[in-house]
Amino acid sequence: MPAKPRGLERHHAEQFCDASIVEAYTARPPYPAALDPLLIEVGGGAGARVLDLGCGTAELVRRLAPTFQSVTAIDHSERMIARARMLPGGGAPNIRWMIGRVEDVALEGTFSAAFAAQSFHWFDWPVLVRRLMDWVPSHRLVLVERREGPAPWTEPLQALYRRFSTNQDFEPYDLVEELRTGHFLTVHGTMTDRAQPFRQTIDDYVTSLHSQNGFSRDRMSLADAGAFDAAVRAAVAPYALEGVVRLSVITRVVWGSVSLPD
Repeated sequence: MPAKPRGLERHHAEQFCDASIVEAYTARPPYPAALDPLLIEVGGGAGARVLDLGCGTAELVRRLAPTFQSVTAIDHSERMIARARMLPGGGAPNIRWMIGRVEDVALEGTFSAAFAAQSFHWFDWPVLVRRLMDWVPSHRLVLVERREGPAPWTEPLQALYRRFSTNQDFEPYDLVEELRTGHFLTVHGTMTDRAQPFRQTIDDYVTSLHSQNGFSRDRMSLADAGAFDAAVRAAVAPYALEGVVRLSVITRVVWGSVSLPD
């Protein structure tokens, strides 16, 4: 069985329990609301019972919960769950919040589909896929990924990532290709949303970067965090208008059925 890409080990995922990452999380660009009808359809339609794996602040399922019969949202970070419950939609009576690793939690009943938004790469794939095959009779998995489109500051920003990240094990990867190559996923459909414009202040943009793995302020030294922030500001400021930077955000939705390698 091929090894996961470097940099996705469990100890790196623990950064998402850090208070500074949780605080920065809502500075991330939102998922486009235009994708909601597709997500509802591939998630089993109105009345579905869905899982949200590694939910973080559960942006998508908080929004979609009124359409579904029930949502079970799981994350290993108690801080993330606490924050999610305070955000709009987090108090919906049909959302069950669970703290724990998805590989370990005990669930009852079955589900229409499992969602994973920016999270599946962190899991133990053989263990979780085996559990999903029991939990989800259709074996349906919906992956949602979001990335920043090319910008004039992309190249210098990548150099800053390499210099300052506390996850020096990281190597680039494509999650869907990794899962397909490992025979964990058969893809049934893919939809890549056209780049959506998103505006935020330079301050909020810098904050959003600290919501990413490798840039927890709790794990960076004060000197490194300050130098990183100053370098990011210098890279994007020439392209900002009155302190506001314009981004393009690309979202990919991939749905399919999970399986275990022979």
